[in-house]
Order: sequence, then C-alpha cells, then structure tokens
Amino acid sequence: MSIYIFILGKHPELSVAELKGRYPKAKFQSAGEGFVVFSTSKNINQAEFDHLGGAIKAANVAEDVKKDELINGLSDILSGHYQDTKLDYGLSLYGMSEKRLRPILLKLKKKLKSDGIKSRFINHNFKNISAAQYKSIKKKGIELLVVKDDSRFLIGEVVGVQDIDAYSKRDYEKPFRDMQMGMMPPKLAQILINLTGVEGKVWDPFCGSGTLIMEGLLMGREMIGSDINPRYIEGAKKNIEWLIKNFELRNTKYELLVHDATQPFKENFDAIAFEGDLGMPHNQFIKPDRLQEIIDELDGLYIRFFENLKQMKCHVPIVAALPFFRLRNGQEKDMKNTIQKIQKLGFKRTPLLPDIIKSGDRFTLKYARENQAVGRAVYGFELA
Repeated sequence: MSIYIFILGKHPELSVAELKGRYPKAKFQSAGEGFVVFSTSKNINQAEFDHLGGAIKAANVAEDVKKDELINGLSDILSGHYQDTKLDYGLSLYGMSEKRLRPILLKLKKKLKSDGIKSRFINHNFKNISAAQYKSIKKKGIELLVVKDDSRFLIGEVVGVQDIDAYSKRDYEKPFRDMQMGMMPPKLAQILINLTGVEGKVWDPFCGSGTLIMEGLLMGREMIGSDINPRYIEGAKKNIEWLIKNFELRNTKYELLVHDATQPFKENFDAIAFEGDLGMPHNQFIKPDRLQEIIDELDGLYIRFFENLKQMKCHVPIVAALPFFRLRNGQEKDMKNTIQKIQKLGFKRTPLLPDIIKSGDRFTLKYARENQAVGRAVYGFELA
C-alpha cells in the first residue's frame, strides 16, 4: 500500500467523491484545505492520473516529518535524485500559507549546497508550481509537495499533474460542437464515469455530441451512447473518429444509437452516467416565472426516464448531472421536487462523499463555472 496526496480542483467535494468512486478500496486518512490523503494498492502515475477529472496534482508520500525536520526531509529526497549535474526542482505548499515558500526554498538551497549538490529551484516569484512549469522539469527534475496535516508535514514526490493542454484540445478542437445544447466539460464527464464505481460498460442515454463517450474511451471503458436527435448521433460519431485518430486509441469498443431514453433499451450495460437537458443557455439569467416552466418541462422528461428504468428493472449504479439555476438576486433553484419524485418511484440516493468529509451534503454535489446561470447538480441513484 502506498500513501498519496491529491490536490483538489475548484470543486473539492466533487473531486473527493470522484476519488472515492474510482478507488473504492482506498483508505482515506485525512483531509485538509484543498487536499486529501489516502492509501491504496493502486499505482498512481501520470497515465492513471489522466483518468481523473477533479484533481490537480497527485504525489506519492515519501516522508512524514515534524516542523524542525522539514528542511532535512526535503534535502534527503532531493539528494536521492542528484546525478552529479545541476538538479532542477520545484516545491509547492498546501494546507499552509504560500508565503512560507520563500524561507523554505532559501534554506533548502543552502542545505543542498552545503551537501555538495548543485541545484536550482524553478518557483517563479516564490509561488507554487503550475502545470506548465511541471511539464518543463518532469523529464530532468522533480516537484515535491508539502502538506501540513495537523502537527505533521507530509512530503510527496509528484507523480501526476492535470494535462490542461489535452483537455483544451478535446474541448475546443473536436469537429462537432453545438453551443445551443450546452457543452459538457471533459473533466466533468470523467468525474461522472468514475462516480459510478464500476469498470464495466457505461450507458449515456443523453449523449449529445459524445463528450462522455469520448472520455470513457480514453479511460479504456466500453461505452454505449444514445440520443433522440439523429443529428447529435452523427456529430458524436465524427467526434469519436477524431478522438481515435488524434489520441491514437486502439481497440475501442463503443456503440452509438438513435434512441428515446424514455423508451425501453435492450442493450446490456453495467452503469448509467449522463448529463441531461439543461433547459437553457448557461450564461442567460431568466425570469422566475419562465424558469418554473422550464423546470416543469425537464421534470416531465426525467420522471419518464426513471419510470422507464424502473420498468426495465435497471439495478445498476446511476450517476446523473441535472441542472440547477442561478437567479439575478444570487439565489439558486434546483430540481428538488424531481429528486423527490424519483425517490418515490423506488430509487434510493447513494452517498457520494467518503465518511472523512463531515461538512456539506454527501448526496448532492455541484459543478458550475463562474458567471454561469445554469450549473450541474450531481446525484447518485440505485433502484431499491
């Protein structure tokens, strides 16, 4: 078993939930501001980390030290990577003020010099290492993380960093995009798949342009996507063909079908993950009376869908991203009544967060970008 530090993204609770879903046997040890620590037998490297949408960095814990042992601990790790040439390294701090970087870096450089090690830290303006900076040193240097967890300091060697260029390419360069129907971020698609907690075939019944199918294929999953609109299925086919070519995928297994999600589905699958119709453009605030009309329309769609799943006796994990709406006055309106109706149909809600997270709603997690009028609320369901 190895111990890992994960640095969480802009939606930390959703990030932790994803880790729980992808690593169900992991033992969560602690959680701090912006990070979690857990042990797992799974080997976390860059390839594995690329299958996570919610985390920014991951590091393998190498030392657990007290405050007065920190510089020596950092020096010992870096010394192990020194090969008689100048050692490039970066250092990032979490769970404590970034202002502490300057004195730590200067003391560390002095210690390394006294040990006969030529070194150079790449922290620009004594700030934490960015993803771009990590790319510049990962082949010839190392980044270390330090997190303060109560009275101890954990030092980890970075093993994975979010590849923002790859996300951008998949998000903006694919051939078929339709701004009117909304664009699921690739990171969210990864999160939804991981939240199912299964490694089998995943069905997206509202697949649109195929973002969730694409991310599943990149993760090595067998995928099946359906949508009532033939135009979207044709667009999804183009996007997947583009993905296979540009990301050099091999042995992909997927199906794309024109299908009404409220009608029986005869294909076999092991989990359902989807983002359904969000009802309106993401950046457009709307008057409360019209908003209620939209919610009522979506309510009818989702209830018919879950009624269909009940008739199908669909006993598989279901992860759904349904809309919530922001009003001009700062208030939010979600689909609470719809969720209650789904529960009355016989679907129980499943907790998404591990027990170590004490605050917040363990059954509802939100994903939204700044200035969006429409966000996603993520729920887990199973047919009781």
